Amino acid sequence: MAEDQYTNMCSALESHVRNREGGQEKIIRLDQSLYSLASSKNFSLTLKAYWDARGLSARMFEASMSRDGTEFMTKGPMGKSLGVKRSGQHLAFGAGTGAITFMDLSAFVARYVMGEMDEKEAAEIGDDFKFTFYVTYFNRLQSCGLRLLELLQQL
Repeated sequence: MAEDQYTNMCSALESHVRNREGGQEKIIRLDQSLYSLASSKNFSLTLKAYWDARGLSARMFEASMSRDGTEFMTKGPMGKSLGVKRSGQHLAFGAGTGAITFMDLSAFVARYVMGEMDEKEAAEIGDDFKFTFYVTYFNRLQSCGLRLLELLQQL
C-alpha cells in the first residue's frame, strides 16, 4: 500500500469511527482513483534494507538513492499468495515490519467494512468471512500500519 493510499484510508476510517460514535460529521469517502485496478506497467514494492547481507534490498536502495537510472525486471510467478478464501476464518500473525505483509488485506477488509467497494468486488467476500490479525511492535514509534489497524478494529 502506497503512502497516499494509507493516508486516504486512515482519514476515511477515522471519519467512519467518529460517525459510529455518534458524530454528525460527513463521512469521508475514499479517493477511488488511488485503488484503481487498471493495468499498469508500474507497481510499488515495500522493502526492508538488510545492509549487512548486501542482498537485493540493499542493491535496490543504493540504486534508488544514487538515481543512476538502474532498472530492475521482475518475472513471475513470485511465490504463493496469502491464500485468502472467499469465506471462513483467516488468522494472521505479524511482528514489526512483518506486519506489512498483511496491510493490503487489512485495507481490503476496511474498504468492505466502510462500504467502499463496487458490487463485483464486494461479492468476493462471503457472509462468514472473518480476518483476525495479531500484530506486535517493539514500540509505537517503530510501528508500521498500526494506525490503520487500530481504526479498523474500532469498526
